[in-house]
Amino acid sequence: MKPGSLFDRIFGFLGQLIALNLLWIVCSLPIITAGASTTALFYCTLKLHKDGDIRVLHDFFKSFKQNFRQSTLIWILMAAAGIFIYMEKEALATMPGSMSQIFNYVIFAVYIPLVAVALYVFPTVAAFENKTMTLITNAFYFAVKHIGYALAVAVITILPMTMTLVDAKLFPVYLLIWLMFGFSLTAYADSWFMWKLFKPYFKEEEEEHHYVDTEPDQYAF
Repeated sequence: MKPGSLFDRIFGFLGQLIALNLLWIVCSLPIITAGASTTALFYCTLKLHKDGDIRVLHDFFKSFKQNFRQSTLIWILMAAAGIFIYMEKEALATMPGSMSQIFNYVIFAVYIPLVAVALYVFPTVAAFENKTMTLITNAFYFAVKHIGYALAVAVITILPMTMTLVDAKLFPVYLLIWLMFGFSLTAYADSWFMWKLFKPYFKEEEEEHHYVDTEPDQYAF
């Protein structure tokens, strides 16, 4: 098997996915670091689409450290919003008459944008440098800019997890896949759509500012 052959590239790619998956799981275990870990994972998968290759440990921990504070703050905000919505949903049972139905619609109207932001915010933090609220706003913008992409990302992210939880017979198989490369493969698939959305902004920046990319794995808004 010659160096650089198709088999080399396939097994090299699988090795990168397995390594990224392990890094994401280990760095997410403290829970509070899950936001920074997810940003680092998307940084690497976006870079795979951008440059075709990564240095797994170097690139993952570079993004992990660089985006730790911002990603952790966003993670806490998203978790708090999710808990609040869950508590409100549980409280609906105590509401009289039509009030329960009205508030159910209100919660649903809040839930959809929250899911959209949750799917896009960590890739956006990985790809761009900006203030936290601006990045959250941009994440929602990217989600609604191309609804087809957003639906694809939602299906790729949510459907396999749902199947894992509801199919008790195949749960051990699903669990093995998730532990080996499931999370990184999902991020890589999502990143295909993300990079298509992000790429034009990099071109504009380079043309407008005559940007010289001295560090090809560093993104900037």
